[in-house]
Amino acid sequence: MEIPKIETRLEINNESDSNTADLYLYGSIREAYWWDDEDDCISAKSVKKLLKDTTAKKINVHINSPGGDVFESIAIGNLLKQSNAEINIVDDSLAGSGASLIAMSGNHIQMFPNSMMMIHKAWTYAGGNADELRKCADQLDKIDSAVKSSYKNRFVGTDEELENLIKDETWLTADECLTFGFCDEIITEEKQEEPVKNSLFNKYKNETNLFNKFNKKESK
Repeated sequence: MEIPKIETRLEINNESDSNTADLYLYGSIREAYWWDDEDDCISAKSVKKLLKDTTAKKINVHINSPGGDVFESIAIGNLLKQSNAEINIVDDSLAGSGASLIAMSGNHIQMFPNSMMMIHKAWTYAGGNADELRKCADQLDKIDSAVKSSYKNRFVGTDEELENLIKDETWLTADECLTFGFCDEIITEEKQEEPVKNSLFNKYKNETNLFNKFNKKESK
């Protein structure tokens, strides 16, 4: 079956001895419109329904999202915090913008070596006279304070450093997130104890490669 590009999906492990569920948050975060299909967006309402449908003691929340609506993101994060289950966040590829706010709700946050996170200041479209635009800017400042508070409990640096990261629209690697406290673990594959014999790389290094052949001709 083809997996939809955007999905909010809950998978329950049906083994009798398992109390673990997997919640997939893939796509844009926003409030659903009346014409939307169930998988058209990640909304607080859909996440609330899925959380209600499970009694799992542990939920792995898989994230691959560029973000979206800040208030929907905050609501989803707070719903996860209120869950009786242990919340384990897995950044499958990108936890950007609002999705990074959701990630901060986890009891434990995991990333892959090639996963990323992005944080930035709130932005919006605005129109009107000078007074209305100043009011809009003041509102954005307040939203930025809410965004900052979402990261603050995990960030290991100073308030000023955190504010600068948010201001600069910072793209963070898994290693950087681990350093800053935005994740707890980087999921790595086990390395082979011994190199594979007769590998293509070793073949490339031996005397039959073109570089060595060229050197031999030049030395004659």
